[in-house]
Amino acid sequence: MDSANLITIFTPCYNRAHLLSQLYQSLLEQNATNFEWLIVDDGSTDTTKEVVANFISENKIPISYYNKPNGGKHTAINYGVQKAKGALFFIVDSDDFLSKEAVKLTTDAWVKIQDNKKIGGIIGLSEFTNGQLVGDAFLEDEWQLSFSDYYLKYHLRGDKSVAFKTSVMKEYPFPEEAGTRFVFEAVVWHEMAKKYDVLALNKVIQYKEYLEEGLSDSSYKLWYIKSLAFSYFQLIANKTYSFSRYPKTYIWSFIHLAINSLLSGTSYFDKLPSFKDKCLYLILFPRGYYSYLKMRKLIVK
Repeated sequence: MDSANLITIFTPCYNRAHLLSQLYQSLLEQNATNFEWLIVDDGSTDTTKEVVANFISENKIPISYYNKPNGGKHTAINYGVQKAKGALFFIVDSDDFLSKEAVKLTTDAWVKIQDNKKIGGIIGLSEFTNGQLVGDAFLEDEWQLSFSDYYLKYHLRGDKSVAFKTSVMKEYPFPEEAGTRFVFEAVVWHEMAKKYDVLALNKVIQYKEYLEEGLSDSSYKLWYIKSLAFSYFQLIANKTYSFSRYPKTYIWSFIHLAINSLLSGTSYFDKLPSFKDKCLYLILFPRGYYSYLKMRKLIVK
């Protein structure tokens, strides 16, 4: 298989053995075969290993499986990027599955952008299994734009399918910190957007289901709040958002850092990279403290 057109479909998983069959079946039904399925098991304690071994034994599609100690999805992504054989790294969560044309549509777009040094990846539409679009459609098909602009300039919403050049993913690894189990994807996707655009396909690429045991059920758990504090610190430290381009998001990054630091009992103040950042944090701290007072009783340890 031509490695230049090989797509790595990457799935990080943790205790989702009961969901993988749906994704596997959607891969078997693809009308293009230029892909590998790379699975990184983030320390599952269920039967994920056995389920994947059964898929591999059927020998219907190329599958690579790796098991690592539990560290969170962001660490699984970093691990997977280093193992990927494809030139395009297409992230598909364990509770999602693909449309039958997903690989072909992504490949067709890949041929158009692979030599374009300004475009770092391809994003597409997601749809719930009830037929409802996840968030908004793009304003046009094959729309070249900054991933940050999609959310912060055009104020469009909704999770999208994401497939980035593997070389770009290697350029922008997720930050890792001991004890941090989650880093939200904007920390990396929006940092990439300072250098690279994405090509937006106005076609449904993947189907999604939100599960009660997923991250959406973790909003006020202490480990999640600590992860948010770390994520907002990263946005500030990397200067991901400029005040001139995204003033509201820039300001709220400091407020969210204050809120989540107070809620989690952590502090990144001394680590803020500049005197200006420290001054702005102190100026905005009262707004963060106000939200902290309203939220502190909701934290679940």
